Amino acid sequence: MKLSNIFYSHTGRNSGKWKHYFDYYDRHLGRFVGKQFTLLEIGTCYGGSLQIWKKYFGPGVKIIGIDIDPRTKFEEPQIYTEIGSQSDPEFLMSIINKYGTPDVVIDDGSHIQNDVMSSFVNLYPRLNDGGVYVIEDTHTALWSGYNGGIKNPNNFVEIASRFAMDVNREFAEEHYVTSIPDLKEICFYNSMIFIEKQKTPKAEPCYVGTKPY
Repeated sequence: MKLSNIFYSHTGRNSGKWKHYFDYYDRHLGRFVGKQFTLLEIGTCYGGSLQIWKKYFGPGVKIIGIDIDPRTKFEEPQIYTEIGSQSDPEFLMSIINKYGTPDVVIDDGSHIQNDVMSSFVNLYPRLNDGGVYVIEDTHTALWSGYNGGIKNPNNFVEIASRFAMDVNREFAEEHYVTSIPDLKEICFYNSMIFIEKQKTPKAEPCYVGTKPY
């Protein structure tokens, strides 16, 4: 079932998403449906999204939500929540130690650019091979109130755009220092970024047909 159908039929805790997010989630996370894996979501608000992920992925998913607001604390089968800051490396590592390394991380937290970067730096390296790191509401990278702006060096969209070069790192003729050596794919959408982690072999050309001369 599509994520949008599950979202609009949800009657549990409150949740809110931009309408165009659903197709992107189906495209990048649909392969996890019915599988056993761990999902970590930063920013739980009322907890509805955690319940929706459980319905979407099925009984094999373990869901951990983290938030700085103590009022967001709740648990139910498959869902665990912890209170702490996404910019606190020690707190994030305590989550990894307690629940294991995640396969999917969704950052729907403060959206402040420094926090987005801090979470990424601390959590992406712990993401399992084949995992996906998602950042929501990246339009905040354009807003000064979130320490963003077109020319702001903290603008995470601008920083992440440099990672795209890592996908083609093996073809660099000049000296090139890779930011993310295990980056398989990075996709930019309206207000979202999906980053897929996987150790991939070098590209190999292949040919078919007969030379005409």
